[in-house]
Amino acid sequence: MTYLKALGFVFLIPFIVFLFYITVFRSLHIGTDYSMYYGFYLRGDYARFFDYFIILIFDFARSQGNFLIFTFIVTGLFLIFNLWAIRRISYNFFVSFTIFILSFYFFFIYNGMRQAVAISLIFMAIYYIQKKELKVRDMLRYFFFMILASLFHFSAIYLLPLFVLRFLRINRLMVIISFFLTALSYFTPFTKDIYTSLLMNFDFYVEKYEGQPNAFFSVNKEKTWVEFMPIFIQFIFLYYSLTLAKIKTVSNHFIINYYLAFLILYSGSGIEAIDRLQFYFYPSIILFYDYLIYAVNAKKKNKISKDHLALGNLIILSSVSFWFLYFIVRVLQGTQGINPNI
Repeated sequence: MTYLKALGFVFLIPFIVFLFYITVFRSLHIGTDYSMYYGFYLRGDYARFFDYFIILIFDFARSQGNFLIFTFIVTGLFLIFNLWAIRRISYNFFVSFTIFILSFYFFFIYNGMRQAVAISLIFMAIYYIQKKELKVRDMLRYFFFMILASLFHFSAIYLLPLFVLRFLRINRLMVIISFFLTALSYFTPFTKDIYTSLLMNFDFYVEKYEGQPNAFFSVNKEKTWVEFMPIFIQFIFLYYSLTLAKIKTVSNHFIINYYLAFLILYSGSGIEAIDRLQFYFYPSIILFYDYLIYAVNAKKKNKISKDHLALGNLIILSSVSFWFLYFIVRVLQGTQGINPNI
């Protein structure tokens, strides 16, 4: 088994190098804001718009006279941080890496590059707060990585309370209630108006988007039932995970809560600020489906009926197929500028 894992990592290295290559040397037209970063690089007026580490990377790229250095460093940091977190937290590295590619990689490093790095640092920080025993040094490391993330994208500082998720306990009834509330909020303006009112208290964003508050703090794109179906399917997977067994470890509790928070944020879908906040919860997708597949396989080792065994196999197949299909549909639609025809 150890030999097979080692062999798997050997074959994985060329794939990671390939991903890195096609990201660094992509066209300026791929991704919604990549050309914007290039514009800032050419003009040199980025210091008042970006955070400390992004400015340093821009400065270094300009000193070398090559914009690709900026892309090289940002992409490299994003990959290294995420791979470190996946290796430390996941049950199965290859399962998590697959979900990482399908749900996260292309749609973030190709677009919100600086936020993508901040998200990956928060992913690293999570390692320290999902441990069984939370020690002082773990909390200090957690805060260190969270602050580091805010120096790539200031909004990461609002995720500091994330550690409280380790202390929450949810059950199937709570998932059902969360689903109905999320669905209600998804299609009605009431909750979204509350989100808008709350967001107006964040001075950093109010000042930054004072010229276009409606575009950032209010609903600027309507959602339909078709777009809600993937959310509904994900709630089904979450509900099923709670039927497998009692969640005994702190890590599993955290993963379930983290993923539920991600799904609940769909209640504010269409508000740009909420959509961007939800990005910080995307690592929960990687962690949750890794846990789900692990939990299903663990249950197979117990004496269970053929019907339960068949359902478990169906859930594994369905969850992986769902993310493959979701990835393909988003690419074919050219979501966030990721278009195979460019």
